Amino acid sequence: MNKIIKEFRVVPIKNMLAAGSLSFTFAAIILILIPLYIWFVPPFMVLWGIIWVLENRKKKIHFQSENRFPVILFFMFIAFYLWQLAGILYSDDTSTGWNTFLSRLSLFLFPLVLLIPGEKIKKNVISLLKVFAGSTTLFIIICFGYALYNSISFQNGVFLFNPHPPKEYWMNYFYGFYFSVNQHPSYLAMYVIMSGFISFESWFNTSLRVKKRIGWLMNGIFLMISLYFLSSRSGLLAVVVLIPVYLFFKVYKRKKLITGFAVLVLLSILFFVVRTNERVSIGMDEISKESFFQRDGRIYIWESAIHSIRHNLILGVGIGDVKTELMKEYQRRGDQNLIENHYNVHNQYLEILLENGIIGLTLFFSILGVMFYIAFSERNVLYSLFIIMMVIFFLFETVLNRLQGVTFFSLFSFLLIYINNNNQIMPVNIQKQEE
Repeated sequence: MNKIIKEFRVVPIKNMLAAGSLSFTFAAIILILIPLYIWFVPPFMVLWGIIWVLENRKKKIHFQSENRFPVILFFMFIAFYLWQLAGILYSDDTSTGWNTFLSRLSLFLFPLVLLIPGEKIKKNVISLLKVFAGSTTLFIIICFGYALYNSISFQNGVFLFNPHPPKEYWMNYFYGFYFSVNQHPSYLAMYVIMSGFISFESWFNTSLRVKKRIGWLMNGIFLMISLYFLSSRSGLLAVVVLIPVYLFFKVYKRKKLITGFAVLVLLSILFFVVRTNERVSIGMDEISKESFFQRDGRIYIWESAIHSIRHNLILGVGIGDVKTELMKEYQRRGDQNLIENHYNVHNQYLEILLENGIIGLTLFFSILGVMFYIAFSERNVLYSLFIIMMVIFFLFETVLNRLQGVTFFSLFSFLLIYINNNNQIMPVNIQKQEE
């Protein structure tokens, strides 16, 4: 009896490992958690890595020429991650260095498990992307619901609507940090933009039923509208760039002149709508008055980082000493706001240059270059949009310093490789070794 029970338990697990079902399950769970609650992702990421080892421990992997792109990109990620490790060696604060290095573990784990993702993941990449889009939409609905809940009060038998917090009456529950339920609006904006384009791709998929296509179209529009409420300037800039580019590549072959005119009209409308956003409006007014570069905090931060970079140009200061060096520069400037808030660089390129010097930045640019080459050679529109979006966000945020950013970047950098405009799957020949 015990033997029967044992076989009943073991056989299904073996079958699931052979079919790659467990990897697919963990991938789906992670894509659900990223928008909803990112802090649950690390243990599932590690479990996925363990499952991946079990699934492939008795397999011979033969990469075909069509599968060279994930391999090349994998080694680029590993080279960059190892150079980050080397940055600990010449850091004075090795404890912070190790913490930073381990917080970026997804730069190694996601490329590893998606180097050979298994047939179930490869054949269902689009389904996984839809799971992510659905999870993001759910969280945005929660944001609207939470903002509405905070805005409504019952006084003297009457429901009152007041979207302004009592202690910060100049703020709004439907705006920025309050709206994003205490998540960083810029990182949530990345998820929203990606999910919006996944939704639009489903709309253009003529194999789906009309009702489903319309549903995905409405979902994409809803997500894009929510960007206005998130009020991330990086997100609004990215969507102004990406939507016209996306529409151009989608319909330019059909009617070029009409497409060009439609893109220009849409760009004008988008610019007008985005211009009405309070944060964008203030920033543009300051630029027009030539006062933006004298008042925006990021400019002071970038100047401080550049001053330190000049003295550590080749190797950087090491990933453990970035905060220390920035604090020295903030104190030199005598800027109490920067000192009290311990701001990071707010620019991924400057952050890497400060951390690991020209060598580290060259490796990082090599990753982006390989990704652009893959997207261009495969005519992968969704991958291209993702890369352009990340390049924009890297200008204004140190994306790899937060779990929300490094997880999203490393996962989608590989997951999106396995689709193209025809939803074809890139082959990899896997043979089981003789026992």
